[in-house]
Amino acid sequence: MPDNDIYTKKLCMSELVVQHSKFQNSHYFDAGSGKVNSSFGFIIKGSVRINTMGRSLAIPTGSLFYIPEGIRYNSVWTGEPDIEFYSLHIVSKLPDTSTAQTYSLARLDALSNPETEARIAEIYRLFATGERLCMVRAIGLYYLLYADILPCLTPDAPPKYNLSLLAALDYIDKNYKADFGVDELAQHCCVSESQLYHLFRSELDLTPIQYRNELRIEKAAGSLRTTSDSIDKIAEDCGFNSSALFRRTFRKVTGMSPSEYRSIQHS
Repeated sequence: MPDNDIYTKKLCMSELVVQHSKFQNSHYFDAGSGKVNSSFGFIIKGSVRINTMGRSLAIPTGSLFYIPEGIRYNSVWTGEPDIEFYSLHIVSKLPDTSTAQTYSLARLDALSNPETEARIAEIYRLFATGERLCMVRAIGLYYLLYADILPCLTPDAPPKYNLSLLAALDYIDKNYKADFGVDELAQHCCVSESQLYHLFRSELDLTPIQYRNELRIEKAAGSLRTTSDSIDKIAEDCGFNSSALFRRTFRKVTGMSPSEYRSIQHS
């Protein structure tokens, strides 16, 4: 029977998902539709073949591999008889609309070793405790791992987003403190409200207002990390009409209160 343990932790405008999966004999996964998030995987047992448009990549036992955001693919897993792997996903709700570097699907041979497996296993172990402090430490270990992985990735062209969505994101980024309605945002982007909702749902899996609220929380989290301003002042500076609403929204987005977040960051 398949064994698939998944743990997640919200990171303001993104979320780290840590997964440990076990199967027997064979397993097929189709990511041909829906939003695909960037992922790292490490194969403990078995092997996989990842098929994309015009390319097929074979990945053996003991390998680290990278799947970029946005591609459509299917994967065919085989074991003798066991299949076991870790995967780390960054689920982003804040698309990079600049010309920032993106990377190609790849097997990362330079880091396909027992040390990398142990580092990923430790991230998983910390997540599996369910304890907030352990999960925060695991996030730190993930970013240290990512810093080592980054030089091994192959540059690729950045993804393209719908022009109306880009216009909406730009407007929100510049006016996130304001309490504008979706009708005003749609008018600015020269689309209907229903079209705007569809764009946000299909590309970001958020409504426009949810996106604005999460962006406000991201800005607030930065202030909590870097300033000694009061929580009430940070709430007001980030566009919240009341500190109570700010606290509720902050907990919904991050899983903790503003004071808990600040305490962990400074511990």
